[in-house]
Amino acid sequence: MVRQFIKGTDGFSGAFAECLCGSPNLYQKGGRKPWNSINFVCAHDGFTLADLVTYNNKHNLANGEDNKDGENHNNSWNCGEEGEFASIFVKKLRKRQMRNFFLCLMVSQGVPMIYMGDEYGHTKGGNNNTYCHDNYINYFRWDKKDESSSDFLRFCGLMTKFRHECESLGLDGFPTAERLQWHGHTPRTPDWSEASRFVAFTLVDKVKGEVYIAFNASHLPVTITLPERPGYRWQPLVDTGKPAPFDFLTDDVPERETAAKQYSHFLDANQYPMLSYSSIILLLSSADDA
Repeated sequence: MVRQFIKGTDGFSGAFAECLCGSPNLYQKGGRKPWNSINFVCAHDGFTLADLVTYNNKHNLANGEDNKDGENHNNSWNCGEEGEFASIFVKKLRKRQMRNFFLCLMVSQGVPMIYMGDEYGHTKGGNNNTYCHDNYINYFRWDKKDESSSDFLRFCGLMTKFRHECESLGLDGFPTAERLQWHGHTPRTPDWSEASRFVAFTLVDKVKGEVYIAFNASHLPVTITLPERPGYRWQPLVDTGKPAPFDFLTDDVPERETAAKQYSHFLDANQYPMLSYSSIILLLSSADDA
């Protein structure tokens, strides 16, 4: 469901929303809780996260079975070109999609499971069935993790920290209307139609106050209208459409104020522009502090 929605397949917005809530359609009727849901985008069987956005097809010839082994239906998308050697535009989109997947995992109710190596973008060259390899394909690449250019590792660390800080992202029960409100391109009109590729919601959080989270899985950019909160103003925290370090604004980013002011004219009008295939997190602040 999550893979289909994030790569822009029609008809999955409602199912994606269920996943964000910890899959109450699967667990609630039997009396189970959100923490019974183990959430993951990738696991040991199948593509790594980096390969999920790099390959449309498996590349398992190294396994010695004429590429007949491994799953054929990976719900992956190479973002326009197959393999690691791709244009700058495609590589940027792939990084954006990786951030979208990780953000989705971190803001979902339930227990997140991260496939080791995904946090730095481990690749197996499109091999989705590497059981037979005792080599670099399966080894954790400490050299890649420690690269100064590993901006995705930074993003993953900050998103994980954000999840721990948010009381509302680890609820004991499935979120109700008291906690969660769904939105569309405009606050009052969520769109669950087959053609919808946009999902947005606000969460009431006892630590952060209120959090606005939105996913635009369309190939087109969109300017959204934010929920009105008199006396307060929405401020950007995460925008996967931006390169590091602006994808996650922290106090130690020297250009934080400049980056926030780039969209001030939108925020003054209670709006925010989203790139295609991007996701955002906004927080409320006092209008006097904005």
